Amino acid sequence: MFGEIPLIKVTATGLRGQDLSWWRHDPEYEPPLPRGAVRGNVKRQVFCEAHHVPKYFYLDEVRSCVQCGQEFTFRAAEQKHWYEALQFNFDSVPVRCLTCRRKRRSEHALREQIARAKAAVRARTDDPAAHVSLARAIVEYHERTQEGDLNEAISAARKAANLWQGAAEPLFWEGFAHARAGRSAKARDCLRAFVDHSKPGPASLRQRAREFLEKA
Repeated sequence: MFGEIPLIKVTATGLRGQDLSWWRHDPEYEPPLPRGAVRGNVKRQVFCEAHHVPKYFYLDEVRSCVQCGQEFTFRAAEQKHWYEALQFNFDSVPVRCLTCRRKRRSEHALREQIARAKAAVRARTDDPAAHVSLARAIVEYHERTQEGDLNEAISAARKAANLWQGAAEPLFWEGFAHARAGRSAKARDCLRAFVDHSKPGPASLRQRAREFLEKA
């Protein structure tokens, strides 16, 4: 791919004083650039000289996403960023398309949000906001992944309602947890009570509740 790469002889003294020598690829070598290629800086790359050839330039690579199966392009400029700015090893390659990578990062962030909410509930068992945060985190995670303990979300929402008398938001998250669990009647009851509440909370939540009730 890079043509006839010049080799440089390297010598060193071993731990026992013996002379050692080996050959390495010339880091100063600059082969002609194919069309669309991005020049590589070998001195910025981290790789095993015994098993890898330096990346003297990068070309777009078409790969297949292991998650959605669609083809995506690992751009030459992105490769340079990976292997020179971030200094990933050459064995590190993207296996997911950008959309699936973003989704995976988002799911990871939601799992961390659930963990933080559970820690807050353990630390402040009488704080209704902590229970609301837990219910919300579980419901949002389930919306993204179809996974998560919806009964735990319902329990957290009910605890918040008991601790926060007259608050509307716990009704919303209990209602959507029921909806995600397929319990439409209970979901309608909670969301109707939320919408009809004298102080129903944020407009964005009211809009979501109304949209659900209109479709139900």
